[in-house]
Amino acid sequence: MEKTWNPTQTQINFMADIADRENGATLFELKLEGKEYKSGTVNTLVAKGLVTIDAEKRAYDCDIVYNGVKVGRITKQASVYRLVK
Repeated sequence: MEKTWNPTQTQINFMADIADRENGATLFELKLEGKEYKSGTVNTLVAKGLVTIDAEKRAYDCDIVYNGVKVGRITKQASVYRLVK
């Protein structure tokens, strides 16, 4: 008997959230919208060929705050995901 793979509801939701984004989306951008996904959920979709990861990461400038005082600035990078169409 052959096993068939079906995406979880979380994976279906993730694919729906990135489907119409021309510039793709990062997990950080989705989190800012109140949608939190774990990389393990997304990695399965990449392995199945349903989602791709851009070769270049997207950079974000972030303030470093300690006890309510800005003490520095750092640039973080995040993978950009796109739905395969």
